[in-house]
Amino acid sequence: MTRTEWLAGAVLALLTAFSLAFAPSGEQPSAVASAHVSPTTAPPSTSTALPTGTPTRTRRPTLTPLPTLTATPTETPTATSLPTVTTEPTPTAWPFNPRPDLDRYIYIDQAVQHMYVFEHGNLVRDIPCSTGLPDPDKYTEAWSGRVGQYWGTFFAFDVYADEAWYLYKSAGSILVHSLPYTLENGYKIYQDRDALGVRPSSHGCVRIAPEDAAWFTAWDPEGVLCTVTDPYLERWR
Repeated sequence: MTRTEWLAGAVLALLTAFSLAFAPSGEQPSAVASAHVSPTTAPPSTSTALPTGTPTRTRRPTLTPLPTLTATPTETPTATSLPTVTTEPTPTAWPFNPRPDLDRYIYIDQAVQHMYVFEHGNLVRDIPCSTGLPDPDKYTEAWSGRVGQYWGTFFAFDVYADEAWYLYKSAGSILVHSLPYTLENGYKIYQDRDALGVRPSSHGCVRIAPEDAAWFTAWDPEGVLCTVTDPYLERWR
């Protein structure tokens, strides 16, 4: 035996011993014909068998889709026109016509002893007055016409009066003027102020308070239509 053959045999022996040492029990070694080992049978399967039966799978809950929300457009409100309100003329509380057709108008009511001054039918001043006494030669007659000229201050029946405006001719001249007064130590002493708006007290003229007489003159009544009512003689007698 040559040295080479001896070495080959030693290697083969070592390989065989190594294979036997690690082979599983009961397994028979195959005959080695050459340096390459060819197993003649497949090694038994060492995989662990799966458990029998079909595994139970937990089903996911069926998701019901939410309804699709469709945004409903908000309707723009249609402007509804309000009904046309017809302004009715306010019924007048006056027992006479205040003549809204005129720019200015004067009404002297002897029943209540007041002189009413209007502009376009609207009362601008209510002036308490005192007309003629219910005597045959002193009462103030009913009249309608336009205010005449400004007379200013005059003297009659031993008294003075200011801011006189002419109305019409009767037994004498009928005027609108301030309360009559006398002069004492340079002061005006007015008479019958308590009669204004209460009762007749004059000789036929229409008396008003000094402050109202000054306002009347500033209002400039010349040419303004004026109505003087019935004197109501039986009432004042």
